[in-house]
Amino acid sequence: MPQQPSQPPMDGDTIREWERKYVLYPWQAQKGLNPLVVDHAKGNYFYDTSGKQYLDFTSQFVFSNLGHADERVVAAIAQQAAKLPTAASPFATEPKARLAKLLAEVTPGDVNKSYFSTSGAEANEGALKLARMATGKEKIIARYRSYHGSTMGAMALSNDYRNWACEPSVPSVIHCLDPYCYRCPFGATYPACDLQCAKHVEDIVRFEGGAKRVAGFIAETIVGANGIIVPPDGYWQMIREICDRYEMLMMVDEVMTGFGRTGKWFGIEHWNVVPDVITMAKGVSSGYVPLGVTSMREWVAERFESQQWVHGHTYSGHAVAMAAGIATIEAYKADGLIQRSAEMGRYLMEVALQLQEKHPCIGDVRGKGLFVGLELVKNRRTREPIHDGLVDGVRPPTAKAKVLTQALQEGVYCLPGSVSVIMLAPPLTITKDEIDFAMGVFDRALALADAEVEQ
Repeated sequence: MPQQPSQPPMDGDTIREWERKYVLYPWQAQKGLNPLVVDHAKGNYFYDTSGKQYLDFTSQFVFSNLGHADERVVAAIAQQAAKLPTAASPFATEPKARLAKLLAEVTPGDVNKSYFSTSGAEANEGALKLARMATGKEKIIARYRSYHGSTMGAMALSNDYRNWACEPSVPSVIHCLDPYCYRCPFGATYPACDLQCAKHVEDIVRFEGGAKRVAGFIAETIVGANGIIVPPDGYWQMIREICDRYEMLMMVDEVMTGFGRTGKWFGIEHWNVVPDVITMAKGVSSGYVPLGVTSMREWVAERFESQQWVHGHTYSGHAVAMAAGIATIEAYKADGLIQRSAEMGRYLMEVALQLQEKHPCIGDVRGKGLFVGLELVKNRRTREPIHDGLVDGVRPPTAKAKVLTQALQEGVYCLPGSVSVIMLAPPLTITKDEIDFAMGVFDRALALADAEVEQ
């Protein structure tokens, strides 16, 4: 076949103009948008149309764990697209078989069977339906200050301002309080608190009907976009006991924390607990092709040997996505990136704590592996967060936004996330020199937040 002539490249201003005219941007009011135009990416960096380089310090939306344009993954995608780009889900394919087996090898315990979708939200939708179908019960316990995706069911599980547009939402989802030690909702201090945050979950389960009515509990292993909140040791062990006692599925959302992000294959492994269901996305393919997964223990999967699994997606098990997942996991193994995340994470935490000593705007530093949060406050004693109010009906840039804007201008991209927390989540391939560069940029930019501290 004759090769089709390629279109001439567009300049950055035209790209921006067409997008503003024809694209609806997620999570934003559209007026006044002036997006950075990304042209290409390689390794831990991406570049705009002028050629300016940016260090990707939150792996885009915490998915580029492997860095950008890894040749092994790119080649796997191209080879699979040339051979069999896609097949309907009832057909078996080699890449789907291989990826499912690889996942069974890296997930904890007997979490051995997987259902494939195309995003973390879809993975969590699958978990919600899975719990109800596997147990025959309806109620799901989720947490406040959580985010599980933007589809209706996933938003019902979530609980922040973003789910308000979906209300009234999926019924029989009940929320409980968070294990947020820095701002303990029970006014206690760990470990003297005796894990009231976990005991509170059991109270909610009992009030909602216990084993007769509650199908499962779902939460992010470590809260992501809502503040990188790490639960205290013992929390997940107690949740496991509660789920067993009331015959509930324990379901963990590892969409952000999976695949080495916290220095383990999955965040839950820090507490030596095996969940009944793990949802994942992002790092499973390093974002190269959209892919979500709902994985389950053998006893859960056995329920569907004779009972129909009444759920599906057009692109479940998409062959190119499967190939990307295989190549990504093999690269994690070949390059020792899970252990590298733990090592680089310790260094990142060390430097972050040094910034806390220097900058009064940093109230708390927390995280695991390459998943570290800096919580900004107006006053360390009162722990009042830095939030700017409305001025003449308009919300001015927050202190955090000012810091991140300054960092971007100096060549370091960092995801805003929600609340007053700066998320530090670079690719697992990050180097010490790159951490030093990024944290040096933040050292300068945090002076903007220091200026708003009230002593």
